[in-house]
Amino acid sequence: MSAALLVAASPLLATTATAEPVPDHPALGAVFPLGDHSAPKTGYRELIPGVTYRVFNQGAASDVWTVRFGDGQEVTTAESAATAHAEKLRAAEFGDVRVVPVNSPATADTYAQTFYGVHVGSYTTAAEAKALQTELKAKGFADSRVLYTAETDPDSRGPWQIRVITVRPDAKVDLRAEHGANVSGSETVRQLSAAAGALAAVNGTEFDIDSTNNTHFMDYEGVPQGLYMKNNVLLGAPNNGRTALLLNAAGGHRITEVKSRTWITAPDGTTRDVDGINRVAGQILGCGGVGDDFRKTATLGNVPRLDPWRNGTCYDPNEIVVFRPEWGADTPAPAEEWAGATVTEVVMNGSWEVLHLRSAPGPIPAGGRVLQGIGKGGEWLQGLKAGDRVTPHTSVTDMAGTPVTASALAAFGAGTPALMRNGQVWLNPAANGMAHVACVLPAPAAGCRPSGILTARHPRTLAGISAEGHLMLVTIDGRNPQASVGVTLPEAARVMEWLGARDAVGLGSGGDTTLMVENSLYNRPWDQWTDTAAHERAVSNAVVVVKRP
Repeated sequence: MSAALLVAASPLLATTATAEPVPDHPALGAVFPLGDHSAPKTGYRELIPGVTYRVFNQGAASDVWTVRFGDGQEVTTAESAATAHAEKLRAAEFGDVRVVPVNSPATADTYAQTFYGVHVGSYTTAAEAKALQTELKAKGFADSRVLYTAETDPDSRGPWQIRVITVRPDAKVDLRAEHGANVSGSETVRQLSAAAGALAAVNGTEFDIDSTNNTHFMDYEGVPQGLYMKNNVLLGAPNNGRTALLLNAAGGHRITEVKSRTWITAPDGTTRDVDGINRVAGQILGCGGVGDDFRKTATLGNVPRLDPWRNGTCYDPNEIVVFRPEWGADTPAPAEEWAGATVTEVVMNGSWEVLHLRSAPGPIPAGGRVLQGIGKGGEWLQGLKAGDRVTPHTSVTDMAGTPVTASALAAFGAGTPALMRNGQVWLNPAANGMAHVACVLPAPAAGCRPSGILTARHPRTLAGISAEGHLMLVTIDGRNPQASVGVTLPEAARVMEWLGARDAVGLGSGGDTTLMVENSLYNRPWDQWTDTAAHERAVSNAVVVVKRP
């Protein structure tokens, strides 16, 4: 895939690029990695000593609106199938029909693959393309979507806007995780930033979002998808093996793959794994859990799955989930999949001493815990009684088994694969549940079959760590034809390389992407390609930079 990331002009600090000797500036002579590689316009401001803001703008709109078959991110891998569909369209007297190849590059754990789409028409407005789509549907050609070609065109000329907050190790700030009143709810980055008194903030983890595209929504918008830790407290368990951003970790900031295990010991010495933390029992967003997890398939029935599967849904009828007060006032009912199942809850104080058992969701005591069990998990909990003391155990480690915890740890499960590792562009989509769903880990030596995840441009929120320990929080706006079209994941990696990151990863993306600086919105959050105004989405949590007194 050719480098195709562009940047549009920004009204914020737009000046001619300079060669300032500032450590967080791209290296002198570094070539902008996207579009025509011309030097972007740039702006710079020091927020406080050790914390800077930069904006980069490059490119101009050059794409068109069209109608694409099929209606999804991953289209056919068979050129012959695309060609046959194109011939049917031509036979129906539709003109300007094109078979368009899109190349997904090889990564650390997926092989290279060419996908083929069929495009019909070229228009300057979305309304014209929509009218064609209606005509196509009337003549029996369904399964299509209106597409702005910058979404997948490797030769797009943008535009793009890239914004960077850089925090040096000597800056007198704290880097924290911030969520709203409850981890089961959502608030805008603006609200989270204001609550923290933040100098700057970006959106954090992906989450269970109330959206028409999320057909398995569990009624609690804001529950993190995977790892979330605040002040070293595990508030959301990882989709095991996925990449994460670890701030204030043992040894400094890190980006690495993470796993955890939480288990409890009863007074008689028996132990039981805890399946989840602060989430609806019986349904696992993003998979990558423990126990009897499975995914549903149309042809193979229920297929066991403990590997992560980004935005996918797994189920488990035999779970124990622990709820802390950070969840909210009351425990939730188990997933609808297990409606009618017997529920056992063990209500405990802050010392994990059992206060009482109950058979329905209810209040979470202040400073206490509730263990909720269904199926075999509930049966295990029924062996406890009032006055028993349960012993909890938790480990959060990298994949080598080395603990990553530290007293001020803020940890965020990634929304992308790793993007850079040890100074090199390095993506691992299969390990992050972003290869074809049939991929089984560990990936074979030749790699797993890719999905279309690498080929589409979206808004991105990225995090990078330089060799000097500088943290970079980066937003790249997208889905906005006149301002910024977004980047693919390989393009995001090249941007982070250009910025000087040693290690990099993405956080939430799409409509999540938000940057607040000093209580002002600095980017343009954009949800759909056809939107006409920025919209601040409520999210699960945020990475906040807070000035010390």
